Amino acid sequence: MRANAGLACALATFFVIVQFFTSLAGLAPTPPVGFVFASRLGAAAMVAVLALAALYVLQRLVRDGPPFDASRPMLAAWIGAAALATLFGIDPLSGVQVVGIMLLAAFFHVGLVRYSAIPPVARTVFSAYLIAGSIAVLAALVMLALHLPGELYAQNNGRAAGFFVTANQFAAFLLSFGFVAFGVAQTARGRGLKTFAWSAVALAALALALTFSRSGWAGAAAGIVVLVAVAQGRKVAIGLGAILVTAGLVLALGPIARHGSADSFNRIAAAIAGARVAELFPLTGSGPMTYWRIYPDVRPPNGADPGEFAALHPHNAYLSLAGEFGVVGMAATLFGWVAFARAFRRSLAAATPAGRRLALAIGAGLVATLVQGLFDTIGVVQMSFVWIPFTALALAVAEHAPALE
Repeated sequence: MRANAGLACALATFFVIVQFFTSLAGLAPTPPVGFVFASRLGAAAMVAVLALAALYVLQRLVRDGPPFDASRPMLAAWIGAAALATLFGIDPLSGVQVVGIMLLAAFFHVGLVRYSAIPPVARTVFSAYLIAGSIAVLAALVMLALHLPGELYAQNNGRAAGFFVTANQFAAFLLSFGFVAFGVAQTARGRGLKTFAWSAVALAALALALTFSRSGWAGAAAGIVVLVAVAQGRKVAIGLGAILVTAGLVLALGPIARHGSADSFNRIAAAIAGARVAELFPLTGSGPMTYWRIYPDVRPPNGADPGEFAALHPHNAYLSLAGEFGVVGMAATLFGWVAFARAFRRSLAAATPAGRRLALAIGAGLVATLVQGLFDTIGVVQMSFVWIPFTALALAVAEHAPALE
């Protein structure tokens, strides 16, 4: 029992800390931009805890022997793509650090999928995630109401950002958090957990509205359409999707409150620069976390100055991956998603009704983050800190349908 409790705590600790990956900016090779809550020492401590938790899971996997895991092809493809881009990239040191983080995330992924059937594991992971996430969301709302820290409030033009530096990054967190909470609210057996999960859904919805993040709203709409398609059928989903796309176009083409007047133009310039990086490094890419180094040489005439936030990444996860991973890496990325989709579909076919509902909610959250990635986020960062952990959660639930008391 003690060993299982330790395993549950290690998995929960990793999953909670990885949600706050924006606080690791102090260790990033990029120039410091924006308000960062964790110092370099604090960020190093977070990485150390992540490593200890992941290595604890790894030693348990080694002791118990390697199981057949349907998600291994996905992990091999994504980590292999990063390793290949590192080998032939322009900044091997940054690439090695990224690959190392991805390996830690892979240990967590395999461990969660394998051990989620053990009673304490799923309950501990979901409870810790909902509690920590709710605290983070409440803190963000309080910060927004009090305009504190003043620098963070000013940098985000009065949009909710919390511990996540920018409103769009906070929105990315809220997409996963909200859909997971919705799944737990639907399937939890205990009244206390069910009520708490519904409260988390409400908090996430309120906070997402206050981010004024068009990319976050688009992602949420995509996730909702997925859930409607499953519950109500394709025709209803298509109708809802048409309404949401129309609303999205209106928001995208028109001015919106609390956005900088040059925001749209900066994103267009960043996308042009991202496409240029992909053109210059077509096969295996420039290497993980290297876009910002190349940006000064590919900066469009109206692009942001080097060192500014808009110059750190193309604000499109897939352009980001295309430039840093190349065609080979993009093919591996697509292969990984196909491998996951096949494994997820097989698991859903054999899942219990409750397990299916919870897994589909997590899957809708993944769809939401993928759509948001069209307008924001860094590809390799999403792969390491979001895609690998949340595909694990989706597969674990679909395969084992853990009871949430």
